[in-house]
Amino acid sequence: MTMNNPHFGIFVIFLVAAACNNLNTIDFTANDNAAIQNESNVDAQASEADDLATVTVSADAATLNGRVETGGRIITSSDTRLKCAVITLDPSSDNTLLKPHGIITVDFGNGCAGPAGKIRSGKIVIEYIGRRFLPGSKIIITFVQYVVNGKMLEGTRTLTNTSTSETAAVAFTILEDGMKITYPDGTTATRTSTFIRTWNRTSNAIDDSFTITGSAVGTTRKGKEYTMSIKSPLVFKRSCAINNNVFLPVSGIKELVTDNRRMVVNFGDGNCDDVIELTINGKTKTIDISAD
Repeated sequence: MTMNNPHFGIFVIFLVAAACNNLNTIDFTANDNAAIQNESNVDAQASEADDLATVTVSADAATLNGRVETGGRIITSSDTRLKCAVITLDPSSDNTLLKPHGIITVDFGNGCAGPAGKIRSGKIVIEYIGRRFLPGSKIIITFVQYVVNGKMLEGTRTLTNTSTSETAAVAFTILEDGMKITYPDGTTATRTSTFIRTWNRTSNAIDDSFTITGSAVGTTRKGKEYTMSIKSPLVFKRSCAINNNVFLPVSGIKELVTDNRRMVVNFGDGNCDDVIELTINGKTKTIDISAD
């Protein structure tokens, strides 16, 4: 083939295109995928559980502003994710007007469907200490046979209000202990973390968002250890969870390290979707992680 051959230009274009594709090919291993899926699943389930807990605590005036005068009773919430759950409130013996204290149990029974067909079963047990927006108050979340779309979540999350005042943006320090996801095939993944979660409130609760910073360590479904650090704050939107069944961050960047490999995960620019950009060794790949 000579340079005067009319097919030569097409051949050159083909080679250049192939070379570019090779440059953009990312070395994405099964261990990489396991680490990303682990973080995404724990993030999604835990963040929604935190939101459900804070919404549930606010569902009864007594938990916000004063002690519960009566014994255990049923309370209701307008959140559509809780429409099929039975929510009971039991005050503790040290429950007082200045520092309300009690246990709320959100029971989804043997399984009920929420928005977008999401199936939940089991219980979320929530201990509240103090008024929700008052600095120093706590919410302790424990999962009891809690299963979401076939994935069982275990462990305890303690949210401590670290705000300096009852302002529009309320900050919570979150400590995870024994967080574990068991998948339908019996494999498990674990995570321990410390986060700062800032609740950005609006006049319409569905438009609220949450900003999260912090770091974590864990093990993947393949038994590999990994570390995670948030490089740019992760932003979660309540409207995405409630209206679009999307529980991942809509923006933010985190870095994962496993098997001495560094991965950077970018969650985008605010869209409600399950698409991320993964960068390894300077090469980027777009991934839809909604399937797992």
